[in-house]
Amino acid sequence: MVRNLLIRGMLIGLVAGLAAFGFARWKGEPNVNKAIAFESYVEHDVHHATPEADEVSRSLQDSAGLGTGAVLYGVALGGVFALVFSVAYGRIGLRTARGTAALLGLLGFLGVYVVPLLKYPANPPSVGQPDTIGRRTALYLVMLLLSVTAIVLAIMVRRRIVHRFGEWNSTLLVGAGYIVAMMVCYLVLPGINEVPQAEVPGVVRAVTDAGVTFPPTVLWNFRIASLGIQLVMWTAVALAFGAAAQRLLEPDRRRPERTPALATSQD
Repeated sequence: MVRNLLIRGMLIGLVAGLAAFGFARWKGEPNVNKAIAFESYVEHDVHHATPEADEVSRSLQDSAGLGTGAVLYGVALGGVFALVFSVAYGRIGLRTARGTAALLGLLGFLGVYVVPLLKYPANPPSVGQPDTIGRRTALYLVMLLLSVTAIVLAIMVRRRIVHRFGEWNSTLLVGAGYIVAMMVCYLVLPGINEVPQAEVPGVVRAVTDAGVTFPPTVLWNFRIASLGIQLVMWTAVALAFGAAAQRLLEPDRRRPERTPALATSQD
């Protein structure tokens, strides 16, 4: 059964990856191009640096490269989602495949992406110092691990206290505990603010009269697009996998119940 769920999850993830790729081409890549143009302007026109030839052309990056990455990510996400579903099914308070998949999708989107994003948001090219990539990546992974661990602990605690406080109150208690735990993590972990500013008076007056600052609208739109890509991916996986799992695990739920009178008349 787990094998069948895994295969379905990976296939659904592939389709979700294609959907995310389409959204990324539509909303994400225009902002990446603007960020690259800003980076080129600062390096070549402001700092008069010698332009370096790109090892991979931009047209290849935002087509085949982006598509391959999105599909691989989607397949991996679908496979992991299926494995987590196989463990959680019937154990987290929901008795239906669709309900379980929807809840896992919501928890995954919030815990794996949104909560770490609020602390360490995604940045386009030219934002962030190259020599701090390792540190920024490590901090993001730590935040991700803490968030996922807190969600797992919350689910375990809820199972232990639900008989005492009831389902609704138990959910509120563990939800509040998760929020408090993440607030503590936000305070303890260091922040990162590396939005660049080149002090060149009189240049790019539309941005600032004091110097060349990375356009805030580009940064905002890029982060919103990144959030949208993940939302498309998680929503597609959760809804499609829930329907597929229901057909596999609960075939009787797909058959509408007939009243005795209707059944007799049809027979």
